[in-house]
Amino acid sequence: MSSLTSLVPVRASELMLGRPAPWPIYNEAGELLLARGTVVETQAQLEGLVANGLYRNANWVSEPDTMSVPLPQARDVLRKKLGMGKKPPLKPSASVRGAESVIALDEVRWQMGDSLWLQFKEDAAQRFSVTLLGVIPGKSIMVSVPVKEGKQLFIREGQAFVVRALAGKRAYAFSAQLLKNQQAPFAYMHLSSPREVRCTVIRQDMRVPVGAEGFLTFGAAHPLPASVIDLSLGGASLVAPPLASQSAPQKGAVGKLSFVAGIADQQLGLDLPVVLRTVESLGDPGWLKYGIEFAQLPARDRLVLSAYVYQELSAQE
Repeated sequence: MSSLTSLVPVRASELMLGRPAPWPIYNEAGELLLARGTVVETQAQLEGLVANGLYRNANWVSEPDTMSVPLPQARDVLRKKLGMGKKPPLKPSASVRGAESVIALDEVRWQMGDSLWLQFKEDAAQRFSVTLLGVIPGKSIMVSVPVKEGKQLFIREGQAFVVRALAGKRAYAFSAQLLKNQQAPFAYMHLSSPREVRCTVIRQDMRVPVGAEGFLTFGAAHPLPASVIDLSLGGASLVAPPLASQSAPQKGAVGKLSFVAGIADQQLGLDLPVVLRTVESLGDPGWLKYGIEFAQLPARDRLVLSAYVYQELSAQE
């Protein structure tokens, strides 16, 4: 911290369980307790933070704390240098996107309780997560009612969607429309059953351009603010400052990448174990390009990462 006078108290009510922290959180001495975007998982964790005293940088909105995030101007220059501001092709070639085929609905490898995404045909930007409740072959697909800001959405019968799903390394997409809203014994919807489904094999090394901001940590070193350039199910490329020479990680070093993935209408925190594979100079002494590989991801993080990669991939089609 450049000055402790910029610290202001944070009320416990400003941190919510299961939600990412909106700012870096410090103790009274200016030591980082919680990185921005970190999710407070339990009440005990929240109470422990409160016991240490919670503070944030009062200048966070207009003048970000450079110990927690890099200066925007320097980051923007590097993003342009690496082509991060360029839009990807509308539809990457088959060699990049993986093998694609058309299959019947009964060949889809999904399970009850899987997440599906409903994308409005007339407005592709509107996507909502729903839960698969059941399938009546040739009749309908039953899903939960989408929720926005804690309230169920009213969707008219006949509304057309593109339905997207992910199972293992396969992504599925098909057209459907709402047949009926059902209220008993609980609220759910019947979608029309498609004649065919488009299936794409997602390769382990398929890289998707993203713009996520997070933190890269090795050992006991201070977390490095990092921009995720691209992401795959197997690893990522990042732009981040160099570590101090005495603690600079070597290739093969084990660390952690933390960031918040926006999936449908949810913000989900990820703390991914990683192995450092490459470090490249960018011609700027303040910044390096890191190549990392994900290692032994927990089941929950692997599922969230898969959903995020597929969502970003489908947004480029």
